[in-house]
Amino acid sequence: MTHPTETHPTDIRRRPDGSIDTAHYMAKGRRRRSEAAHRLTAAAPRRARRPLFGLAALIAALPFLPGQG
Repeated sequence: MTHPTETHPTDIRRRPDGSIDTAHYMAKGRRRRSEAAHRLTAAAPRRARRPLFGLAALIAALPFLPGQG
């Protein structure tokens, strides 16, 4: 069995000051999520797309809805 550190790349993108380039990884994550969403909607039959868009809009609005607390 391989050690977990042997299976993951160790190249970490860093800023000139040596800190981790979090903006790069955030953009990379957004791009991958967008690509996955596009693949999902492209694979769905045309008739089934409308509920998917409605669900996506609802999920996007969740942070702005009043919560319990």
